[in-house]
Amino acid sequence: MTTATATTGRIILPEDVAGLLAAFDLKLPDVLTVNPKVAKTAAAGIARSVIFHAKPSNALARAINPANNNATATRAYLPALRALAERNGMITAATAHNGCLHATAGCVGCCLEQSGHGGLSVHVSAARGRRTMGMVADPVTFGRVMVYALAREIARARRDGLPLAARLCGTDETPWFRRLFPVSVADAERIRRRFGVHVSTGERLNVAETFADVEDFILYEYLKAHVDHADGLRAWRAAGWHDLTASFAKDRNTAVSDAVRAIRAGFRVAFPVMLDKRAAPLRSVTLRPDRGVSVTIPAVDGDATDARWLDPSPSGVILKYKRSRGADLSAVAGFVLPDAPILRLCDGVVELNR
Repeated sequence: MTTATATTGRIILPEDVAGLLAAFDLKLPDVLTVNPKVAKTAAAGIARSVIFHAKPSNALARAINPANNNATATRAYLPALRALAERNGMITAATAHNGCLHATAGCVGCCLEQSGHGGLSVHVSAARGRRTMGMVADPVTFGRVMVYALAREIARARRDGLPLAARLCGTDETPWFRRLFPVSVADAERIRRRFGVHVSTGERLNVAETFADVEDFILYEYLKAHVDHADGLRAWRAAGWHDLTASFAKDRNTAVSDAVRAIRAGFRVAFPVMLDKRAAPLRSVTLRPDRGVSVTIPAVDGDATDARWLDPSPSGVILKYKRSRGADLSAVAGFVLPDAPILRLCDGVVELNR
């Protein structure tokens, strides 16, 4: 690893980090962003929250495909991204990239990456594409990029008197827990001097290990992978992530039993629901698998803030479905729970209790 430095604005970065950012038309402040939901966490005085938005599933392949004439502009061909992929010699790698190996068909069909600004702004969509290509082109250096970006955000949070909370799987499910990279003594000294943040050093660290001694830093995720999968919640927890929530997969044949397993392992489960505004708030969720014992967990409003680490574990995080621009109705039906008292799924029953 080189110790040479280059200047990016007022921030001095190592040559490899600065070079990767420049290759994909990025600056350090572009790596982590804020969306309206995580902004609520800061507004409530809980934590400054940031999120890493990448292109999910095979969306990067579609964005650089000239034959893609999707009627929704943010789902259509983006010539600038194609040109960037060509410039960096990575058409094949970008086309092959799948950022959501554990997504179901319904999840892919109405992905929340296309809600909010992601479904309205081609500029936002292109920025997510540039981040994704940088991550795909050089995962090790991009891990180092993430360290500098997170250190910057920790410093900003401290100026507000708040901890930093970060979600790295904002719109995809990259297995960050096993992305390893070097952090040198020179990196640690540079980060300490520039941001006042003390990081660990080593040749093969993940993000959690790098910031293990930073007490005002919270890593949390929502994950679709099965709890016991190699990429599942137990693996992320063992790797140092502070808080994890399972995402309910309505269109899996094992949806109910998967959720029960996550709950019995001590995790909460997030349920996307087509909520009726006129109805009373949900009080609890009962899961009755066809095989095994039913469980009832308290329901929490997952849209009030994104501070999942403050919710009881286990619990049911109720998320109002956000429209995914360009999604078809069949995908929505496969992904979202209707607001009904009793829902029969493939392997059991979900009860939404008021």
